[in-house]
Amino acid sequence: MNRLKQTIRQENGSGRWLALIAGWLFLTGPAGAQVADMSFQHYTTDQGLSNDEVKCILKDRRGFMWFGTVNGLNRFDGQRFTVYRRSKALPGLPGNFIIGLTEDADGIIWVATNLGLCRLDPAREEFRHITIPPNRDQIGDNDVVYPLILDREGYGWFAGVHQLYRIDRKTLQLTTFPLPRNVHSSSVRLYLDRRDNFWVFSSGTVYRFDRARQQYTYILGRDQHHPQANIQAYNLFEDSHQQLWLFSAGHGLLRYDPKSDQFVDVPDNLKTVYALCEDRTPDGRLFFWGGGAETGLFSVDPVTLQHAVVKPEPRDPLAHNGSPVEAFYRDPQTGVIWMATEWGIQKMDPYALKVKRKMLPAPLTASPADRVRFVHQDRFNPDLYWIGTQRDGLYQWNRRLDTFTRTMDRRGLLRQGMYRMVQDNLGKIWLSLPNDLVQYDPKQNVWLYKEDWVPKTGHQLPNDIYHLDIDRKGAIWFTAGPLVCSYNPVTKQLQTRSFPVAVGGENGPRIYEFREDSRGRMWVYTVAGLFRFGEHSTQAERIPLQHADTALRFSDRIFITFSIDSKDRLWIGNIGFLAQADTSGRVVRIYNSDNGLMADHVLAMQEDKAGQLWLATDTYLHRLNPQTGTFQSLQKENGLFSNFIITSSVNSMSRNAQGELFIGFVNAFNYFDPLRLVRNTVPPPIAVTSVLVNNQPRTLEDDRLIALQPGDNSLSVAFVALNFSQPEKNQYAYQLVGFDKGWVHTNARTATYTNLEPGNYTLRIKAANNDGVWNQEGLELAVRVIPAYYQTWWFQGLCVLVLAAIGYAIYRNREAQRKKLEGIRNRIATDLHDDMGSTLSSIRIFSDVVQQQIQPVRPEAVPILQRISTSATTLSESMQDIIWTIQTKYDSLEDVVTRMREFGLKMAEAKDIKFTMQVSDKFHSTRLNVEQRRNLYLIFKESINNAVKYADCTTINVFLTVVGRHLKLVIEDNGRGFDPATVRQGNGLQNLRKRADEIKGQLTLESAPGAGTRIELVTKV
Repeated sequence: MNRLKQTIRQENGSGRWLALIAGWLFLTGPAGAQVADMSFQHYTTDQGLSNDEVKCILKDRRGFMWFGTVNGLNRFDGQRFTVYRRSKALPGLPGNFIIGLTEDADGIIWVATNLGLCRLDPAREEFRHITIPPNRDQIGDNDVVYPLILDREGYGWFAGVHQLYRIDRKTLQLTTFPLPRNVHSSSVRLYLDRRDNFWVFSSGTVYRFDRARQQYTYILGRDQHHPQANIQAYNLFEDSHQQLWLFSAGHGLLRYDPKSDQFVDVPDNLKTVYALCEDRTPDGRLFFWGGGAETGLFSVDPVTLQHAVVKPEPRDPLAHNGSPVEAFYRDPQTGVIWMATEWGIQKMDPYALKVKRKMLPAPLTASPADRVRFVHQDRFNPDLYWIGTQRDGLYQWNRRLDTFTRTMDRRGLLRQGMYRMVQDNLGKIWLSLPNDLVQYDPKQNVWLYKEDWVPKTGHQLPNDIYHLDIDRKGAIWFTAGPLVCSYNPVTKQLQTRSFPVAVGGENGPRIYEFREDSRGRMWVYTVAGLFRFGEHSTQAERIPLQHADTALRFSDRIFITFSIDSKDRLWIGNIGFLAQADTSGRVVRIYNSDNGLMADHVLAMQEDKAGQLWLATDTYLHRLNPQTGTFQSLQKENGLFSNFIITSSVNSMSRNAQGELFIGFVNAFNYFDPLRLVRNTVPPPIAVTSVLVNNQPRTLEDDRLIALQPGDNSLSVAFVALNFSQPEKNQYAYQLVGFDKGWVHTNARTATYTNLEPGNYTLRIKAANNDGVWNQEGLELAVRVIPAYYQTWWFQGLCVLVLAAIGYAIYRNREAQRKKLEGIRNRIATDLHDDMGSTLSSIRIFSDVVQQQIQPVRPEAVPILQRISTSATTLSESMQDIIWTIQTKYDSLEDVVTRMREFGLKMAEAKDIKFTMQVSDKFHSTRLNVEQRRNLYLIFKESINNAVKYADCTTINVFLTVVGRHLKLVIEDNGRGFDPATVRQGNGLQNLRKRADEIKGQLTLESAPGAGTRIELVTKV
């Protein structure tokens, strides 16, 4: 391992410092190469990286980032690193020192390590070792393999210590070629340009390899035939114009001239360059990011060859870390640039780090916690900025040269702190101090204090000078205790203004803010409220705030900050809300947490060139669109030094002539152009990171089908949106079509289901990036829940057939029993009719004959014979009823109704009673069993007999209805009735109730003296 590190380092030269990439290039055109302040996100072992020394970078076609380190391979999804190392238990990496990563057209990753080459299927996470001859010997330090490259035919090429290899990616068959002999130890890099030239770098020497002839052509560098060459080449880079650039040690960049077939040294003033990366400026101009031993991180113009260096800042956690760069990767879709360094990974992301950062130089800062009070652009030199601090004086920042110069007055009063600054039309700087108002002439380096210029105006002013502003005519406005003063630097005239009420006090100034509107009127916010001075008036007019909304009212004497925008809208910041008012003082709108404001204190305000209002608050930097009333925010994750923007003065936010905003922090400030804030419009690709079935991992095949076998009761699918710009803001939604009714939104990045019914489902997953742009196409997975054998259609069909067969057998058995029973019933009925019926008929006939014969002889025996005849007749009729009941051909309700009607008519006609029977039409298909038929008929018969014999009625009405499964029988007469409570209960009524109970019916009797009788039976049929 130590020898390998020495070999790799020798290839990179004697220095350890490689450049990292950052910034935008050439901001001012012909002024030369200039790098603006850029920020970097860092990933180290603290975030889960296997080792801080990173050697190579790859982004696979699914969207995952891969990083090879000296101790492990890492896959990164934006939030979590998955680490792969050598393992004896399972097939894994051959070695932990990762030298190179290459993805082929099939999505396979070829990993070059210190102990050989392996083929990685990233979807299945399966490793396969590629065995080369050195792997079979007993020598431990000759197994190193250098990064694989792919040719146009799809073959892979890689080099070991002694051989060049070509591999067939399908069959994995190897073909060996010799390497050029070199006096130095081998360290080999391969490069294939777009013209199909095959370049071989062997220990700093460059050759071109003719694959057909298997011959090497010497190009550059020292070998045994060219011992005097003093250029050590590292590798090649081909830009988008097919221009080849060679980076070397000692000679910086060399450009390839195809006419002379030589690499030409260019006047780039660079020495050692390790890596290059192509990028473009916002206006489309090509430039390179490079890393070098002496220059660190730099940018270079390929035309002018001017370069600019990015310096590390140890105090800034988002600055370049100063470590050597091993590799670059620029994402072609997003423009995000990744850097491999010895101190971890760095990422330059315009979608995440949207604001620039600048820290005051450490040697100039006397106080460890000195707040920047203001940042103002010089009105006459756009490259010069004036920076005021709370304790450490005034600084001049030359932005083009990125240099700071400290300026201090001759008395040292600036150390007491500065409140505000303005620059007048003569170029002089005005500074308000706790006890002075100082003029500074930067051209003459002359300081004037209050006693130097105020007496010349004929006025005496209090010591406390706080608020300071300049109007459009160049007059300097300031407060002196409770007074409002304006001073003309040209005429040197001072004018004081008054208020209709007292706004000062013995404890200090009570005037808080100046603001000028578009009509030249100066607005003054005081402890007594809001006042306005006309353009030519010396008397202030109080403007009371008028609240249209009675739900939220506030005092117009308690503000935190106040501003006027370009459309003369008044903005009042207070605790918990922001109010908008017009120039008459009428409050037209209130913003608070209900409509998007995410802060309790609005501390400063600044309008940008587009009319958007930027708010420094205690929670984030807000941007308010006054037209739509919507808020957006910038946070610490976007590059702000803090989410809590504690502004010591309104000048902590300022705008330069180009429209950039500046915000002061402790020993630092942020700045950015609001019109050039980059929005991430790239929908994030979505990848599945794991599939768990019953909490056990399951490999997702290429067809994206998840099959759940019987007994697989739980399914959990983990997924990720491969957006690396503020991935913590990614949004997710999923839907299992066939189960979920709609999209399920989540931040958990996991969809879990249990006890799914057998069938086919589709799991749809979609995601949005940090700026809310959704990948609507998303990702779809097929989910098939395979039923158990008892849930299959054939088993269920078989069960249905078996049950049908059993049911049919039972039916046939019951039918046979029913027919057998019907036969028995019919035989009994026949026997009763033939035997008992004929016998009873004979008794009646014989009694009638005997009665005729004996009447003349023994007349006293005639009544007995008549009774025998009557009893035989009655018994015969009862026997007929029994026979009718037993016979199966009369089982329908219709047959019962017919017999009931016949009986009722016969009985009623005998007594001259009117009999009616109303029957519903829904009974024709209703069948009754023997018990139902017998008891229903006997209840009817007993009721009719009682009405005919005892009711003394003239009308009998019968109603028979069938509703659903219930039969209702009602028998009514208009007879004399009776009182059920007083009449003695005989056998007749008891028999009626008993017969109703036998058929599980309910019998109701209603009667009253003189009101007739009503009998109702309800039973289920």
